[in-house]
Amino acid sequence: MEPHTRKRLSGTVSMVASAGTDAPWRMVLDNTIVGIATLRQRRFVWTNARMAEMLGYAPGELDGQSVRCLYVSQADYEEVGQAYNRFMQHAFYTHEHAQVCKDGSQIWCRISGRVVEPGRSDAMSVWVVQDLSDKKRAEDALRRVNQHLEQTVLQRTRHLRQNNESLRAAQALSAESLDKYRTLFSHLPLGVLVTNAAGEVVEVNRTLQQTLGAPSRVGLLALLNDSTRAQDADGQPVALADTLRRLHQGRSSRPQQFELRWLAGGGGWRDIAGVAMALSTRGMGAVFTLSDVTDQRLAREREHRQQQELAHAARLSLMGQMSSALAHELGQPLNACQSYLTGIRHRLASELAQRPDIAQALDKAMAHLDQAGQIIGHVRGFVSRHEPALQAVDLAQLLNATLRLLELPLRQGGVRVRTRLRGQPLPPAHCHQVEIQQVLVNLVMNAIEALQGQDNRPRLIDISVARGASGRLTCTVADNGPGVLPALHQRLFDPYVSTKPKGLGMGLMISRTLVESHGGSLRHTRRRGGGARFQFSLPEVSVS
Repeated sequence: MEPHTRKRLSGTVSMVASAGTDAPWRMVLDNTIVGIATLRQRRFVWTNARMAEMLGYAPGELDGQSVRCLYVSQADYEEVGQAYNRFMQHAFYTHEHAQVCKDGSQIWCRISGRVVEPGRSDAMSVWVVQDLSDKKRAEDALRRVNQHLEQTVLQRTRHLRQNNESLRAAQALSAESLDKYRTLFSHLPLGVLVTNAAGEVVEVNRTLQQTLGAPSRVGLLALLNDSTRAQDADGQPVALADTLRRLHQGRSSRPQQFELRWLAGGGGWRDIAGVAMALSTRGMGAVFTLSDVTDQRLAREREHRQQQELAHAARLSLMGQMSSALAHELGQPLNACQSYLTGIRHRLASELAQRPDIAQALDKAMAHLDQAGQIIGHVRGFVSRHEPALQAVDLAQLLNATLRLLELPLRQGGVRVRTRLRGQPLPPAHCHQVEIQQVLVNLVMNAIEALQGQDNRPRLIDISVARGASGRLTCTVADNGPGVLPALHQRLFDPYVSTKPKGLGMGLMISRTLVESHGGSLRHTRRRGGGARFQFSLPEVSVS
């Protein structure tokens, strides 16, 4: 150990011993959730309870044993030994390797070590071991594309809950020298910050300073109070010190999770996940662990993009031939109808001037044909992975135009429509007008058909447009019909699922795909008093 290091550690021992109490970092090590060990000449000097638990040993059972017991073969042991010799000279080493448990099973671990006194052949080294078995299984599942994003999120939540329970249930470590605890605390690969009962920062480790980009203890305190360096989950600027103070004042006996974004020294934002835990020791406040989870977030985004690729491939497989056939077969008769109507208007121009009712009927027929042509064009886009040309659309005007198009089926079905606009004036939606009108037409036509067997009470469709939270508009289409059978709730948006005797079961699936291509969502909920309710959301036009 270098003289100035020995002097600093010796001073720390004397100061804590004279105070008559344990140092704050000692309580942290008593509650750590990772395996920690000290080695000398590749033999365990000391292991914590978590280390023994991961490998299936009793607390203290590994102390004094050679690390050879953790390797599958002698060749693996000797291969790591070559790197260990270089590690003793360069002071730091990390790698991932399979480790053998006491019962013969294997777990995959990330192993990080640091030499306390570099250059000495008999120097003590400090090691932190993390169980990566679940991560390896997740990577294998990702390559096989059999594990869905929802399963990954559930697994991560379960692991976090287990880690939090382990943090509370960890056994107290046996009494060791204060120098050893200080060394372990300083070299933990997790950022750790400890406060006293008044909420003042009393201890931080080197990893925390590196994570936050603080060159010194004084610089760290300045960064903690800088509200331009952190953002909360809603993207609002917040000082990290205020977040820690709020968690400290809560004094919850359970671990509290929190997330924030941190502006790194290079100018990029990093995602930080933290856990706060109140300390029961007299005079102590709380311990906070912070870790950079940016890489994990990016991995989840990659998984999400992969799911989108799979969904797109499924749409191509399902709709490719159908769309081509429909576009070809319907295009010609639609064009012929438009030509005939144009000819009728031209030849009967004088008569139509005397019969406005017939002229109005011809106008509506032409409008329906135009809309049908646009829908066919967009069916091709649906399977060609198109990027819709988005624009600012007034949903109130689009709703009125759609109801005018559906005036005849509404009248024939004896259905009355009630509309409601909440939060006027409503901002325009950022969407493709024809595609969203297609969604409205499909939902209203489904409601009309659902009401046809209802004779004992009025047939009603309620349509509302409201401004929701986070810059989104929500449109709801509800009827007072018989509703959707419970057996179909989970499969309602699947292809070929229909409640109509002659239905293809494609309308709701296409509608949901169109809404999701705009960044929105379409869902079905039960309506109080009977009937069905469909609701979809769209983003507002952003004002910059």
